[in-house]
Amino acid sequence: MNTSQEVVEALKKCGLFAGLSEEELSSIAALGTIEHFSPGDYIYLQGDVGKKLYILSEGQVSLNRNYEIENGRQAEKVVYILRESPNRRLMGSWSNLVGEQHIQMCSARCLKPTKVVSFNSAELKDLIAHHWNIRLKILEKLVLILRERLESSYSAMDTL
Repeated sequence: MNTSQEVVEALKKCGLFAGLSEEELSSIAALGTIEHFSPGDYIYLQGDVGKKLYILSEGQVSLNRNYEIENGRQAEKVVYILRESPNRRLMGSWSNLVGEQHIQMCSARCLKPTKVVSFNSAELKDLIAHHWNIRLKILEKLVLILRERLESSYSAMDTL
């Protein structure tokens, strides 16, 4: 499988890009890059300005949030573990797609050998802006992703 086909396959399995045609997926895939990480590597760090959108293709990634506790000490909490699944998980700066600068709210650290498909957020936003049909479909999916994450947050608060 060539790189472009591999990127298209990852896009097909990611909820944000579900429902796009082969032609639309191919135009997006042309912007994608496959990146490999080793266990312990960070894909991005909390506080960084997000410049890439990532789709987990293989491996396992821990999303960790650092916070300050008493006397200026720092603590780290695992927020979520992303694993390989039939539906690929989106990470990174997806809010950049609607024109907002994104500051990473957590760090993404690889727990296993990991492969991600990455996109420069500005380039992807530009492509989407010039193709109204792609833009509409992706904005609809972003709304659904936000709803899912809000519901997940509410469920987490209910267990406190």
